[in-house]
Amino acid sequence: MNLASLAFKNLWYRKMRTGLTILGVGTSIAVFVSLVGLAGVFTDEFRQMYKSRQTDLVVREKGNFDFLSSGIDEQYADKLAQLPEVLSVSKVLLDFSLAGAKDYFLVLGWEKNSRLYSKIKIQGRIPQEEEEALVGANIARKLGKKIGDKIEVKGNRFTICGVFESKSMFEEGSVVVPLEKLQKIKKVPGKVTLLNLSVKKGGFAQGKPVNEQQQIEGTRSLIAGLLPDTEVRSIEDIVSADNTMTYFLNFAWAVSIIAFIAAILGIINTMVTSVLEQTSKIGILLAIGWRKSRILALVLYEAVLLGVLGGGFGLALGYGIMNILVSSPQLQNIGRIDYNLIFMAKVILVSLAVGFLSGIYPAIRAISIKTIEALRYE
Repeated sequence: MNLASLAFKNLWYRKMRTGLTILGVGTSIAVFVSLVGLAGVFTDEFRQMYKSRQTDLVVREKGNFDFLSSGIDEQYADKLAQLPEVLSVSKVLLDFSLAGAKDYFLVLGWEKNSRLYSKIKIQGRIPQEEEEALVGANIARKLGKKIGDKIEVKGNRFTICGVFESKSMFEEGSVVVPLEKLQKIKKVPGKVTLLNLSVKKGGFAQGKPVNEQQQIEGTRSLIAGLLPDTEVRSIEDIVSADNTMTYFLNFAWAVSIIAFIAAILGIINTMVTSVLEQTSKIGILLAIGWRKSRILALVLYEAVLLGVLGGGFGLALGYGIMNILVSSPQLQNIGRIDYNLIFMAKVILVSLAVGFLSGIYPAIRAISIKTIEALRYE
C-alpha cells in the first residue's frame, strides 16, 4: 500500500475527528473565497462598466481622496474634444440615492446627446426632459418599476421614460438622469465627477502599426500637461487605485490570514493527537524497518489531505455564501459571480500549503519518537 492510500485510510479510520477538522479548515477557506471573491466580482463589474463604454482614459479631480466627490469643470470636455488624439469625450456626474428604507442605487448624470447611450440597450427612449429618468433593468425589477412609473431620486420624482440593459450588471443597477438636473440636485453647477475619453487608435509610424497602448499613454501624458489640476488614468489604474476596493481587499486579506492561522492550528491539533495515539504503531513501523523519512512523509500526507479536502469543501461553501450574498437585496446589483478556474486552482494550492505547513511540527514530533519507548507506549 502506498503512502497516499495509507494516509487516506488513517483519516477514514478517524471519521469524526477528520470530519470536524475538514469542517474547520473548510470554513476558514470559505471566508477567504467569499471575501476575496466578492471583491473580485465588484472589481470585474467596475472594469466591465468602463470597457462596455469603450473608455480608454478617465479624467477626474487631482488628489481627491473620495472618487465620488471628485469635481472638475465640465468645460474641460470641450478642450479635450478639440485634441486630434481624442475620439470622444463623455461627461459623467455620479451620486447615490436611497431606495426604500436602507437600499441604495447609483445615479448617473449624462448629457442628452451623450455617446454613452449608444453603449446600452434601451427599451423606451432616453430622457428628454429634466424630470425624466432611464432606469437599469436590475433596479426596475427590484423596485417593480416600468415605463411611465415614477421613481424618487435624491428626493426628486422622475418619470421613467425607458429601461436599459448593459453588459455591466453594476451599471444595470443604476438610474440615469439628465446631467443638468443632477447638477442642480447636488448643487454643483458646471461640475462633473469625471470625463470618459476614447482615444483614436490605429495608423502607422515609419511603416509599422502604432501600438495602441503607447497611443493611450501618449494621450494621457498630453492631457496631464494640458490640465494640471486633474489626474488622467487608465481603467486598470482607476480600478487598482479605488480606495473603497483597497480597504475592502485589505480587510478581506486580514480576516483571511486570521482564518488561515485558525485552520493551521486546527490541523496541527488533529495531527499531534493522531501521532500521540499512534505512538505504538509508529514504533512497530520503525521496528520493521521503516525509515524516519517515510514516517515523516506519511504524517505530511495526512496533513496535506486534510488541507486539500478542507479546501474543496471551503471552495464549495465559499461560492455558496457568495451566491446567497449577491442574491440579497443589499448586494444583488454588485455583479455576476465568475467561477474562475484559475482562482479555484489557487485556492486548492493555498489549501495544500496550509496542510503542508500544519503537518511539519507533527511530522517532526513523529520521527523524534524512539523505537523502544514507542513499543512500550500504552
